[in-house]
Amino acid sequence: MINLIPKPQSFKIENGTFNLSADCKVYTEIELPLLTAPVSGGGEIRIIKDVSLSKEEYYLKVNADGVLIKASCANGAYYALQSLRMLGRFDEGKNEIPFVEIADKPKYEWRGMHLDESRHFFGKAYVKKLIDELFRLKMNVFHWHLTDDNGWRIEIKKYPLLTEIGSVRSYTHIKGWHSGEKDETPYGGFYTQDDIKEIVEYAEERCVSIVPEIDAPAHFAAALAAYPHLACRDLKREVQGHFGGVFPKIHGMTDWNRPICLGKEENIQFILDVYDEVCELFPFEYFHIGGDECDVTEWKTCPECQRVMKEKGFTNERELQLMLTNRLCAYLKSKGKHMIGWNEVLRVDGIDKSAVAQYWEPGRDVNVEKFAAAGGKIIMSKHQSFYIDHPYAIYPIKNTYNFAPENYGVSKDNVLGVEGELWTEWIAEPEKADFMYHPRMEAISEVGWTDIGNRNYGEFVKRYKNYKSIYPHLGITYAVDKIAMPKNLLRRAKLAALFRGGDPDYEFKLNQKFYDKGER
Repeated sequence: MINLIPKPQSFKIENGTFNLSADCKVYTEIELPLLTAPVSGGGEIRIIKDVSLSKEEYYLKVNADGVLIKASCANGAYYALQSLRMLGRFDEGKNEIPFVEIADKPKYEWRGMHLDESRHFFGKAYVKKLIDELFRLKMNVFHWHLTDDNGWRIEIKKYPLLTEIGSVRSYTHIKGWHSGEKDETPYGGFYTQDDIKEIVEYAEERCVSIVPEIDAPAHFAAALAAYPHLACRDLKREVQGHFGGVFPKIHGMTDWNRPICLGKEENIQFILDVYDEVCELFPFEYFHIGGDECDVTEWKTCPECQRVMKEKGFTNERELQLMLTNRLCAYLKSKGKHMIGWNEVLRVDGIDKSAVAQYWEPGRDVNVEKFAAAGGKIIMSKHQSFYIDHPYAIYPIKNTYNFAPENYGVSKDNVLGVEGELWTEWIAEPEKADFMYHPRMEAISEVGWTDIGNRNYGEFVKRYKNYKSIYPHLGITYAVDKIAMPKNLLRRAKLAALFRGGDPDYEFKLNQKFYDKGER
């Protein structure tokens, strides 16, 4: 068994080990900005440029002569070095690399993790730490959810009220979906454009591309708080402090779930103006527009929306959303980008074929199946496997690891890749975010990297248990085995009930009790 996560496609272990010297020299034919002081010849580590290998592919050999790496560019070379780091357990202060020969490349081109910063804001230091973790596990996409109903987290110079007003809420919903309670402490935070540039550069150096998500037409309440005229009705409303569930009903809120009005051309131009600035900050060729959970009720009685529907010959308000989706898709295409939308954007036939659908809903979506069958590209984020904001009691790590797209009516040939989603309604601290990410991130990295025929859950668990001693050295809070791999059905039922209403932090606090007992 090789002690690597994700598991390589092909490997051979031989007898013997190699120790790098304290002043290890590295020779490289590939420019690697993170590598300090490479030498011009010799070296215990030799990195050779091999253009026959694909972008993320690498070859690694360790024997008595030292370390040989072959790659075509920085991505493959860095991934080989990450394998070397893990094999030698460098982060734990060790330095004994087994003799090994590895030929490796990823299964999917999209291997991503997501962070929602609208509900809770984590800041630059945590985002960089998260990018480091993606790099360690050979994951290459960070999906950054920067706007939603509960806070606008990115500076837009043309529309300063988006952060002056839209980034701050006066209270925060607490104690779960079945709760009407709130914390009255004002809450806010946002990234300046300089912050964004710094983080994008940091990620690029580590082979991680960042896809921004700027939601439209729904999940737009923070923007409407800043610019209320963008709605069908110009109503003065604060940034939402609640996260849905039963809270609006308990507090008599009847008009909280409102999208942007699509009957006014200037409103669509507002979105395009925002996208202009965001596109300048993020060079990645993909851009996420959200597009999910749009309540069209207000459009049904809006004179401007109904006028546009009549002019266009629409008979269903969902066609208004399709109109916007395709317009945004074309606009992003003009900027050299592919549009991504959650799978609800497929509810009406006619979406631009260049769009990418992100499949999240737990149930079967025949529209996704039709889209994929017609050649459309899909990012798999199925709820049961990849919604890692849910307790392990509901979705244990085995759910994540055993994912296969064929189980959901989608051919693997049309799957761009996989992505784990961390929504943060009930995750306010970096420590809890870490706890939800790990070890699920390790499992997702292997689902994205390793062919399904080369994967085995029991064997993965053994490798993970052999390696998880790294977490304290990296400052990572993680789920202990009793949490990540739960067997007690009564405890699972209790944790699931508490998550929905009462104490969504209970599982995290239970994990700390196991820590205190030394059960790591």
